[in-house]
This record gives sequence, C-alpha cells and structure tokens, in this order.
Amino acid sequence: MPDRQPRTLLGTVKDEGPYLLEWICYYKLIGFDRIVVASNDCEDGTRQMLDYLDTVGEITHLENSGQRDGEHADPQNRAYDRFWADETIKTSEWVLVADADEFLNIHAGDGTVDALVDAAEARAGKRVDIISATWRVFGNAGIVPFEDEPVIAQFTRSAPPGTNKVQRYTAFKSMFRPHPVRKLGIHRPRLSPRYQEGRVSLTWVNGSGDEMPERFLQQGWRSFEDSYGDALVTMNHYMIKSSEAFLMKRYRGTANSDDDERINFRYFETFNANDVEDTTITRHVPALKSAIARLKADHPHLALLHDQSFAYHRAKLETARQELAASRPDIAARLGLTA
Repeated sequence: MPDRQPRTLLGTVKDEGPYLLEWICYYKLIGFDRIVVASNDCEDGTRQMLDYLDTVGEITHLENSGQRDGEHADPQNRAYDRFWADETIKTSEWVLVADADEFLNIHAGDGTVDALVDAAEARAGKRVDIISATWRVFGNAGIVPFEDEPVIAQFTRSAPPGTNKVQRYTAFKSMFRPHPVRKLGIHRPRLSPRYQEGRVSLTWVNGSGDEMPERFLQQGWRSFEDSYGDALVTMNHYMIKSSEAFLMKRYRGTANSDDDERINFRYFETFNANDVEDTTITRHVPALKSAIARLKADHPHLALLHDQSFAYHRAKLETARQELAASRPDIAARLGLTA
C-alpha cells in the first residue's frame, strides 16, 4: 500500500458480469486502489465474480440484496448508507461514487487521479476538496451486436460537449475528500451543516478546475453555463452501449431502481447520442486490455465466471429479441434488431 490513504471507488451493480472486469481494471489503472462494490439481486454470476474478487483481494464486496429494518427500500441508497457506515471508507484520501457504465475520463496529464488532483489544485491555487466531472453521454455508434470487448474501445460517438437542454445530459459525478461529507449521493455528497452553511470553507471545483457557484453547497446535481467545465475531466457515461446490450439492460433492470419502466425505448431515443466522435479515453485501451488479460490469466476461475456470465446474457438476449420482434416489431426495427 502507498503511504497515503487509499483512493476509494464505490459502486452498486446488478447483473453487470460481462462489464465488471473492465470497470474494475480501468479504475485501478487510473489510480483507485480500493474498490468497494455492492451487488443487488444478481442472477448472471455477478455476485460470484465479486465474491471471488473479494476473496483474492482485488475488491471488497458488499451483498446488498436484503432490506433490514430502518433501511432504504431503494437498493442504491441502501448501499450508500451501508458504505458510509464503514469508518475505513471515511478515512480514504478521495472517494468517488460511480456506476458500472461510468468511466472517469481524466484529460489532465497522463490521465490518472494524481494528474487530475495536481492540475485542479494548480488551477485553484489551493487544496481542493471536491471535483465534479460532468457526464459525456455516449450512444451506440451504430453498433448492434453485444460483444465481449471493452466498452471504452467500442463506443466513441457521444453528445457534443457543453450544456444541453436535456437536463440529465449534464449531470455530474463528484470525487471528494470525505471530511466535509455527511451522506453519500448519486451525483454529489451531502455536506455536513457547517460546510453546507459556509461556516467552514471548502474548495469545490468543476471539470476545468474552476470553483463551483456557492449554491451547490446546498443542492444541485447538474452543470449549467456558470458551472460547466471539461478541460481536466469528464465522466463518460455509456448509457446505451450496443443495441443488443441496451435490450438486455431493459430486460434485466438496474441496481438503482425497482421501477421496471425507468429504462424504456424512449430512454434509448433520448440517450443514444452519436453527434460527435470522442476518443480521448481510448489512450487507456492497450493498458486496459493487458490488465484484464493478466487478471484472467492469474485467476482462471475468474475468467470462467466471466465467460459464463457473458453466455448467460447472450442466452437471455435471444429470448428478449424474440419477444420484442413479436410484440413491437417497430421498435425492433429502430434498434436494428430485425433479422
């Protein structure tokens, strides 16, 4: 372990087996040395993969399926409360909450957390406590098949940079030092009263290293013209992936909602953003592929679990395709899923 406290990634997952190794290896590659993952009602082997990764010391796995008295019914917020009850997480140097389809894309220096912090603090001229990275929403790039290839290598078409009339296009995710934080949130931490009220100062910057407006101390989870910045970091959000992968996402639901209709085909049309090419994150692809290959070679059982999860998704996908073609051939055609 390094002399400093760990940089901790926190995430919740449900049936993310085909994507799990990429996500974990990527965040380790850019400088997160502790990863804590909560799983929720998984059926595709994700839980078994996480248990194995925990056993061999790659991550910490928190089984999050059961609700206990006094806990959130919503699985994501339940996991966040369980995370924040762990005092060792609160002693991290930095914490980031991210989903399995979110990849922190650091543009500063060599693309690592060290480079981001150094650049943000150089820009601010002082110690920084929170760095918020605005989503860059990526579409399917016209790709239909579900392939066992890194997501960040496959999908390079996105929404244009800047603010957007669709509010969820410009949501942000925040990397933060734990000391001012009262409670975890999906997009930003909730601050302790003395920080929230400005009685004790902190430095909160956007993705360009510019200070955020004071109103964000109280509330706010998306970027506007006066708070947007992307020179140092963005959060690549692969909400769609391929058309087949999206169909599986619709079929299986998500870890952060029990609402089966939250992800529907209007969601696909809204977030299938392919306006411009953005390949900035692909500089990490060679090292990422090597890291995944090493992990599989060192742990053949993990490689087997990964392959079994991919096969599970492929089998479910065939059923989902047939059901969609029979019930909504118009939507199947729009997704490119007709024979």
